Amino acid sequence: MNTIGIIAEFNPFHNGHLHLINECKRLTGADKCIVIMSGDFVQRGAPALTDKFTRAKTAISCGADLVLELPVYYATGSAEYFARGAVSILDKLGAVDYLCFGSECGDIDVISTVAGILSAEPRIYKEALSKELKKGSSFASAREKALLSVLEDESFTKKNPIKLSKTKLKEIISSPNNILAIEYVRALKLFKSKIKPFTIKREGDDYKSEALSQIPSAMAIRNTIFNDISDKKELKKTLKASIPKEALELLLSKETGFVSSNDFSDIMRYKLLQNADKGFEEYVDVTADISNKIIKNLDEYEDFESFCMKIKSKDITYSRISRILIHILLDIKKDAMNEYAGDSYTGYVRILGQKASSKDLLSEINKKTKLPVLNRLKDAPHKLNPLQMRLFEESLNAGRIYNIVNKQGYKNEYRLKPVIM
Repeated sequence: MNTIGIIAEFNPFHNGHLHLINECKRLTGADKCIVIMSGDFVQRGAPALTDKFTRAKTAISCGADLVLELPVYYATGSAEYFARGAVSILDKLGAVDYLCFGSECGDIDVISTVAGILSAEPRIYKEALSKELKKGSSFASAREKALLSVLEDESFTKKNPIKLSKTKLKEIISSPNNILAIEYVRALKLFKSKIKPFTIKREGDDYKSEALSQIPSAMAIRNTIFNDISDKKELKKTLKASIPKEALELLLSKETGFVSSNDFSDIMRYKLLQNADKGFEEYVDVTADISNKIIKNLDEYEDFESFCMKIKSKDITYSRISRILIHILLDIKKDAMNEYAGDSYTGYVRILGQKASSKDLLSEINKKTKLPVLNRLKDAPHKLNPLQMRLFEESLNAGRIYNIVNKQGYKNEYRLKPVIM
């Protein structure tokens, strides 16, 4: 059996995702596809458009054989934590041959070269990075110059024939899918994984594009749902060229509710007020300066999204602020993240959905995996060690918070039957 693994959010699933699954299966000759997917909150620091079970169903209807949940600490983490948490679980499954992903670059040799430098941090890189940081350069700018120093060094170019111009390098390390691709390869190197990285060039519109097309950005679809069209019948007509038929039916079913960041505005404000006296430095990604800025502006809080705009600056992106607020909302703390990372990224196999024909894949996982497999949630206390159990409960709690505002979502995960299609 030849199996590919894909790390995803599918927020929501669209034609670009269908292309990724189909092309990677075709080019690798894979029989099966395992997706490890964010739960109810996603990496850019926001609630998912629809709940994780709806998104799992769309993935299965469009080519995935098995969908696993990525624990919330990794799903809402930086690119590094997101990649390492997901790759750690896929690696420990023992049943994945290729890790497949889209990238703006589309060249696995280039991605692997950059990932190798960042992982090894050769002397030339360290010296150049230190020099640029002392000059007052931002970390992103300093890292770019340090990478270029290595790529231009004669001792490096003799062993590595790949040549990148400054413009091309900047494009590679600043494009979102390339950034994740580099982190995926770094994670594979970190865990000394036997899984082979495989990339295809990302097709379709830029991730920031707001126009609908055959292969749109997920943001364009979300904006259409929230800002342009509220009637589901009209939405179906508008989105039918951008989303596979089966996925669109599930997305617009009566059982599906849509959720935005601003739906959490009141809960978020309460959480910020509750913790203002002690500050927010215990939460992941929060520095003393950011904590002080949140406290200073709290009296002017109106809603989640406008508060992100108020706190963001030239050096702190909207996405980082949004991610920080989600960390505060969900009690995602530095000490716990350090424990999970120190435990080789604590994990477990939480099945969100599967194809009825995937029994052979599940049988192989059960034989080879180094992780406990949760076929039924009630087995968790007996199968998980204390650290795994704590991470599992954190993810369950995130789901409970999500469903405070998602009136059409699931009510109690323990009562849900497995999604089998």
